[in-house]
Amino acid sequence: MTGNETNRNASGTRRSRLYRCEGIVIRRRDFGEADRLVTLLTDDCGKIRALAKGSRRTKSRLGGHLEPYARTNVLIARGRNLDIITQAQVRDPMSHLRTSERSILYAAHWAELADQLMVEAQENRFAYGALVRALTSLEHDRTPGLTSRICEWEFLSAAGFQPELLVCTGCGVKIEPDGNGLDVEAGGVVCPRCHGLEPRSRDVSNDALRLMRAIGRGDGEVLHSRELSSQLIGEVEGILIQYLRSVVDRELQAYKILKSLEDTLYPSAF
Repeated sequence: MTGNETNRNASGTRRSRLYRCEGIVIRRRDFGEADRLVTLLTDDCGKIRALAKGSRRTKSRLGGHLEPYARTNVLIARGRNLDIITQAQVRDPMSHLRTSERSILYAAHWAELADQLMVEAQENRFAYGALVRALTSLEHDRTPGLTSRICEWEFLSAAGFQPELLVCTGCGVKIEPDGNGLDVEAGGVVCPRCHGLEPRSRDVSNDALRLMRAIGRGDGEVLHSRELSSQLIGEVEGILIQYLRSVVDRELQAYKILKSLEDTLYPSAF
């Protein structure tokens, strides 16, 4: 490595001026007259923001390789204020999911969650894997509702916010079947007694509890092979979306648009 490829950080240790990673574009916005500020969730570097200079120009070598939700290999130069994307090469364009407005909105929902939940410049391979799995599942036309519930849970887990499902978050007793609730503010399931004492908790069925536990165990492949009712997936959706809204403390904009579309065109589809 030559001298102009390294610099020193505040502690005086040398670090590479250039770094490579694989990432998925989860957000981008125009910057100046011809540039874009791109946010990627990456395999090795966590969530990063970098400038793609000239990428909005028609003949740019970067523009076509930094499309939203595409899986891309990038070479990035560290900058004083902003890092700079110097090279980009698409690994998987995820082009099939772009043929449906519904699929695009699911991808946008997951990208928004990744942007809101993941810490910048902190490696989180589990989060990156969750997004890759979700987009790949969508690319292969798997049930998007179940795929989204799995992705939502895995993002919560990757960020350290997964709901507690085994013991009551109110009194600590082991959760048994029947009569349980879910208290978002307390961080998980509550037993029948605590459920009755806490008006803010919501009912949670035994089937929904089992489904969330299966997702938490990493049984996604098994779940995709089963016939799960839209009612059950919808119940878990309501729980996880309420939980996510509480964690990020804001409205989920892409999800709001997605639900408006689904309520209109796919009233019973998940």
